[in-house]
Amino acid sequence: MSSAGLTDDAEKALESRLHNAVLIGEGGDARGALYLLRSTLNGCCEHLGNEHLLTLQAREKVAHWAGEAGDPLFALEETELILKARRRIQGNDHPKTLYTGHTLAYWLGEMGHLDRAVALCREVLAGRAKVFGNRHPETLYTQHRLACWIAEAGDAAAGAAMLRDVLKNREDVLGDEHPHTLATRHELARRLGEAGDSLAAATMLRNLLPVRERVLGAEHPHTLTTRHELARRLGEAGDSLAAATMLRDLLPIRERVQGPTHHRSLNTRKELALWLMRVGDYDQASKHLNELLPLCSKMLGPSHPITKEAVEMFEEVGARDPSH
Repeated sequence: MSSAGLTDDAEKALESRLHNAVLIGEGGDARGALYLLRSTLNGCCEHLGNEHLLTLQAREKVAHWAGEAGDPLFALEETELILKARRRIQGNDHPKTLYTGHTLAYWLGEMGHLDRAVALCREVLAGRAKVFGNRHPETLYTQHRLACWIAEAGDAAAGAAMLRDVLKNREDVLGDEHPHTLATRHELARRLGEAGDSLAAATMLRNLLPVRERVLGAEHPHTLTTRHELARRLGEAGDSLAAATMLRDLLPIRERVQGPTHHRSLNTRKELALWLMRVGDYDQASKHLNELLPLCSKMLGPSHPITKEAVEMFEEVGARDPSH
């Protein structure tokens, strides 16, 4: 067999491994996906070269699933480099370049860089609408994410209005129970809660949770996120004890599934401490915050919103009882 044949066979095998790894991640096992992706990336570099398009795709998947496995800073920094490479090699409007831009905007938002996330999402949305059309699933994906970051940046009402449009289009294009449609239902409920209607948000989330459990599984990370959000909105609607109880039950599951230092596990521990404070259990709240703060500083940095909120809560606990 010629060397070209060897390269073709290697590329096909690596492409198949890449696809299988992504399926593992989408099934909820980010760490399992990452393990396979790293070995696949090594194979791509060895057989295809560092700037082969499949190598870039493997690098991008490693970055994304490393972020989902609990290292969002690496995901952000690596995706920035990949976007520069794609723009140079494939051009600004290539679908793969737009995909990488969408992914970078996601990690910018996750790390609290909301202005940059919104600006990049707007740029990618314009590009995807031009390339694919306004109702293409990829365009709707970026519109969904733009709405989230607009809401996160402080305009929950505008984010919710945009999400209503996305939800209608996703239901029409993808169906009522497609995972992306369910993601938009979750985000719409969340943003309604942030806009002040915690009771409506809790009702939507309570209805969504069994659907996500059935479609994705009871311990899929997205299902756990809906449980987290439901607890939060119940607390805001006036039932602090229910919120604290649900989060206490959720935390060990999230730490087992996603890892104790994963940013979503850290967020659940922070939220648990908050509702423990609201029911007057400052001893347990202090215990969780003492465990949380060094992990937030290490994994997310001092400027991340979760870290800042945890610091404020720790100061509130100390003001209640200086012995803490």
